[in-house]
Parts: sequence; structure tokens; C-alpha cells
Amino acid sequence: MAALKGPGRPDQNIELAAKAGDPGAMRVLGQYLQTAPEPCTDRVEAERWLLAAAEAGDPEAMFELAWVFRERADDDAWMSWCRRAAEAGWVGAMRAMALITSGTDEEEFWLRRAASGGARPEMLRLANMLAGKGQATEAEQWYHAALTHGLASARHDLASFLIAQDRPAEAETYVKAEAEAGSQAAATRLAEALERLGRVDEAAEWRTRAETLGSWEGGSGVPAGPGWVEVIVTAVVTTALVPFIQTLVSKTADDAYGHARQFIQRLVRRNRTTSNDSNEEEAPNSPAAVEANVGLAIVQDPEANISLVLWSNASDEALRALSALDMNELTLRRPDQGQVHLVWHPASRSWHIRGH
Repeated sequence: MAALKGPGRPDQNIELAAKAGDPGAMRVLGQYLQTAPEPCTDRVEAERWLLAAAEAGDPEAMFELAWVFRERADDDAWMSWCRRAAEAGWVGAMRAMALITSGTDEEEFWLRRAASGGARPEMLRLANMLAGKGQATEAEQWYHAALTHGLASARHDLASFLIAQDRPAEAETYVKAEAEAGSQAAATRLAEALERLGRVDEAAEWRTRAETLGSWEGGSGVPAGPGWVEVIVTAVVTTALVPFIQTLVSKTADDAYGHARQFIQRLVRRNRTTSNDSNEEEAPNSPAAVEANVGLAIVQDPEANISLVLWSNASDEALRALSALDMNELTLRRPDQGQVHLVWHPASRSWHIRGH
């Protein structure tokens, strides 16, 4: 396989974790090879790693692979992998499915899945769909959910909904400030609300202003193509594995494994601080600093000849299963007497033992 090189390359240890069978590392490696500038690009190798990650249960890799087939105009494969990614819980794939199935019986199902997963445009689409069906109470809940999640344009749709519900005074409160700030859509909704309230002269003034304003809203809500984090930081830790796992388990009692993930994140951040590739100090809340919190820890036990591949955003299920591992049994189950890698596979929801 081609060596990792070029701008924006992931940490070299990603290749080690990928070869050990870690789905997340395989996906990152595939993404890098797929998007790296010439002469690094290797599409065939990239697709091989993405496929391996997808088949191992990584939902993001499934969606990445779906886009590979979409660009190839293979509609059947695109739809198949997109559906699999959506069913596996990838919100971007759910959003795509909501668009693909628009106008069919499936649309509401995927809108609900995407909205429940935090997709703001789908919250608004679902609210409008429910309003059209006369399910006013639930529709209003989703309008407010979209607003709570920061989708400012939901104010305009909520105002229209409230006007239709004969609640123009409430509609006015949602759009007046934005109308005064120069939003054409808000000014139009405000004019409609004022007309319902009988304030005809004010309504006429706002309609005139709306005609001269440009819309400040941006974005179509259409899911973007595949994207990826360009730099993944890893921490390689040499220590006895059993005490390490015991330390990790001791941190899981308080808040659903959050402290365990923070423990792994600290390892990654410590590695970034001492890395020769990181010479600039970053602000704690900068995008790069936040991204550094999601990384890969490779814990190597030289005496037992076992290494653990563990992502800092590992699921509760993975951490729970790790705490239940019997290390003596693990030693007996090792496939050979060489190096053993312990990696989590989402598809089987279990830790896999890989030897070489």
C-alpha cells in the first residue's frame, strides 16, 4: 500500500490500526486515499479500505462508499449503501434517504429518523409535512425543535403556521426582530400577521419593505457529499494492558462512560502536545483543538504482546464490552503466538482478536 504522505495526511498510526482491522481507521485511510492530491491518490486502494470499513459496520464508511457509487452513476449500489448507512444510524444518510424517498410512503419515516438524530432542515421539513396533514400539535413541537437547534429560518415557517392557526399575534413576535434587521422572508410573514390583526397600514408598509429587501437566508438543506477530518491524531501508549483497562473501567461509574472517553481524549491531547508535527499552540476552543479530542489510542502491552485499538469517542457498548473481557481467556484465544490486536467491530458489536 502507498505510504501516507502529502498535505493533510492522517497520523501514520492510522495505517497500523487499519491493518489491525479497526473499522474507523480503515475508513479514515480510505477517505485520505480517495481525496489526497496527486501523486498520493489511489482510488482502487481507497475503495478497498472503505469497503472493508463498511463491511465491518462503520456507518460513515457505508455512506462514503455510497457516494463512490453515486459518482460512478451506479444507482443500485448508491441506494443500497445509502440505505444501509441510514439503517446503521448515520444521520447524513438518513437525510439523503429523506430526499430520495420524497413523495413516497417512506419519506416521513426517514424525516423522523433524521430529525430525531439532530438534522435541523429535516426537523423543519417534518414540521411542514405534519402541518399539511393537520397534525398541528406535533408540527408545532418540531418547529420549536428546529429553532432550539439554531435553525433561524424556522421562524418564518412557524409564523406562517401560527397565522394559519389564527394566532397572528404570536406570529408577529417570532418575525418582527428579523424583519427589522432586513430579512425579506420575515418582513413578508410580518405583513401577513399584521393584516390578520387588522393593522392594515403597518401591513402595507411591511409589504413594500419586503419588496425591496433581499433574502438573507442561505443553504438548501441538501446533504453535502462525503467529507472527512483531514488530520487524525493518535496516541501510542506502552503499558500493561490489564491495569490500563482496569483504570478505564474505574472511570465508567459516574456518567455513562463519559469519564472513560475523557481519559482517552487526554491521552490523545497529550500526544498532540508532544508531537513534532504540532509546533503551534492552539486555542482551547479552536476547531483544531476540538478535533484533537477525537482521536485514536493504541495501547501496546509488550509483555503480553497484545495491543488495544481504541477511539476516544468509543460507544458505551464498546466500553462496556471491554470491561467484561477476560484477559486470561483472551490470551488462550489468540490466533497465534505473534502480535495480537484487539479492535471493536460495530457490525458484530464485539471486540475482534486479530493476529499476524
